[in-house]
Amino acid sequence: MTTIVATAIATLIAGCFAPKIPRKPPIKSEDLGGEHVSFTTSDGVLLRGHLYGHGRVGVILAHMYPADQSDWTDFARVLEAHGYTAMTFDFRGFTESEGSSGTEFADRDLLAAYQFFKHRVSEIFLAGASLGSEASILVAQNEPVAGIICISTPVSFGGLEVGDAIRRVRAPKLFVTSADDALVLGQTEILYKSAQPPKSFEVFPGDAHGTAILRGPHATELQSLMLRFIANNQ
Repeated sequence: MTTIVATAIATLIAGCFAPKIPRKPPIKSEDLGGEHVSFTTSDGVLLRGHLYGHGRVGVILAHMYPADQSDWTDFARVLEAHGYTAMTFDFRGFTESEGSSGTEFADRDLLAAYQFFKHRVSEIFLAGASLGSEASILVAQNEPVAGIICISTPVSFGGLEVGDAIRRVRAPKLFVTSADDALVLGQTEILYKSAQPPKSFEVFPGDAHGTAILRGPHATELQSLMLRFIANNQ
């Protein structure tokens, strides 16, 4: 009995002084400002984003791969300054959001953002770059939107394919690409030609892909183009 008691006491003492395995620290990211928001996808993944402004008309900004929502922050603030409500968010597995990265679920993630956002505004525009524009097309074919902006959009990428879906989008569409963007190689123009009117197509010089256009020499032109599109289709 004495041996059993001594062993128990020794085990207890060892447990009290045993090193604890540290918890994995949360991913730290730059505070992008605005109102911090979160919402859950249909398959239970928690996504996080930021809201800017309090306007009646809202714009959801969907990022490209392998970037994150911060690519859209500056334009979200521009939208806020023009009286709109803008929302950015990270797809699953990116920066602030939970889950494992899975580009094939981008439309599911954007749909969750749409369902969260629609209770805050009366009209919604979707603006996406590359992967984000694929997701925008897939959501817009089924959900009511005021318009969609598709920047550097591939016909197929990351497990998504939008060649058929674009034909079913009835909302106004703005397609944007760079003349020498090797990552899409004319695919954005193919989608433009397949889409129903109303639609428009803008090509900028250079090879910038997606939101990289907003960091280059044609940033102001693209911002103005998107603002006009939104203003003309409310």
